[in-house]
Amino acid sequence: MASLNADLARLLADRAALPAGDVQRALDQATADGTSLHRLLIDRGLAEEEVVLPALAAALAIPFAPDPWSCAPPDRDALTRLTLPFLRSRAAVPLVSPEGAQMVLMADPSDTALVAELAFHLDRPVAPQGATLRTIRALLADTPADIATPAMAPMSEPSQGDDGPVIRFVTETLAEAVAAGASDIHFEALPTGLAIRQRINGLLGPMNTDPAIPAATVFARLKVMARANVAERRLPQDARFSSTFSGRRIDFRLSSLPTQNGESIVLRVLDPQALRLGWDRLGFAPDMVARITAAIERPSGLFLVTGPTGSGKTTTLYTALQHLNSNRRKIVTVEDPVEYSLPGVQQVQVQDNIGLTFARVLRSILRHDPNVIMVGEIRDPETAEIACRAAQVGRMVLSTLHTRDAKSARTRLVDLGVPDYIVGDVLRGVLAQNLALSDCPDCNGAGCRTCGFTGSSARRLEAELITAE
Repeated sequence: MASLNADLARLLADRAALPAGDVQRALDQATADGTSLHRLLIDRGLAEEEVVLPALAAALAIPFAPDPWSCAPPDRDALTRLTLPFLRSRAAVPLVSPEGAQMVLMADPSDTALVAELAFHLDRPVAPQGATLRTIRALLADTPADIATPAMAPMSEPSQGDDGPVIRFVTETLAEAVAAGASDIHFEALPTGLAIRQRINGLLGPMNTDPAIPAATVFARLKVMARANVAERRLPQDARFSSTFSGRRIDFRLSSLPTQNGESIVLRVLDPQALRLGWDRLGFAPDMVARITAAIERPSGLFLVTGPTGSGKTTTLYTALQHLNSNRRKIVTVEDPVEYSLPGVQQVQVQDNIGLTFARVLRSILRHDPNVIMVGEIRDPETAEIACRAAQVGRMVLSTLHTRDAKSARTRLVDLGVPDYIVGDVLRGVLAQNLALSDCPDCNGAGCRTCGFTGSSARRLEAELITAE
């Protein structure tokens, strides 16, 4: 993304499409937000799509259709493999194409996940072409009415029923969860059929299902979107994909698990634009912020964040890294997975399937002479030993640890095999945090439409900090 953003900024400046200063400011903001420059310019009304999208196509070295009459007509056969609601929501339209790749007009031709998704359902390679949303809508509006009922799309495994409703159902489910602010979505196969739940403010609540759509086809659809192995249902899988909803690019982290009744798939919802780092945004008291920053600004040592899943530990660590990030410090992270991109920080993704473990990456990181190391989680003796050794030899190491409270962190490290005297020597601070539910102000906890009948609204931060003075 960074390379494409830079190429687009250069083209816009070269073409004098926008003032150079405006382009640079937008590029800096896109880099800080971890988003695409073209979406930022269009969504914030800084430039018209007729200005930005031709330059985007040029940056991608692909054709651009300036109007509905300058391109081939929509491909009837390709349209029958998809649904009009799906194409409208994804701003794409397949065109009559010669043998080989299927030409598809896209308002965001940089969306590689959508390109792969279309290629799967069209059963041929896809050659994206740029176009404005206005052009795509005009072409779809002229689509004959009999196209509205799609034929079955090809699948990598036997599929019951029509694939079009599956695409629509999954897309609408994800859009509903994103709009509600869900942190994760749970798809579960039960003896009675498919159950779907979403987690909002830490609480799980049911979502609508369609009895006519089998659980297996929904699981297959999700795996296709994440480019996971559709045929593999005996072993767990982890994968990722991105989709765009209301102009916002949302990342999803997929984890599948074989169960007695079939499978369970959980999607973690990650909104890069919603990540707004800063101690003031996290809810820490000013005196605690001062104590945290004093601990992490020390030249070496170990600083740990503990708390239950979903308590914001990763966001706290990212905020700490942002605080420390400067040209005078080299910062390297090892994460599983890398949830958000941090400009100026070297981030490494763990891949256990090829032996790229936390411990192995940590050994390599030490050879890069970093000032600050962030370890996503200390969860085994080898990682604990290397992290503490790094803290002993002049590195500030930040990490998370699963313990009940702050005072249990030292015992946990000893249980992992680190000698107590070393723990005492390197440990600079332990922050235990949790997000506690607050009663909904509209119903005082009774449950209403505003809070989704949970009785709860936003969560408040509870934190405890122990530091080595």
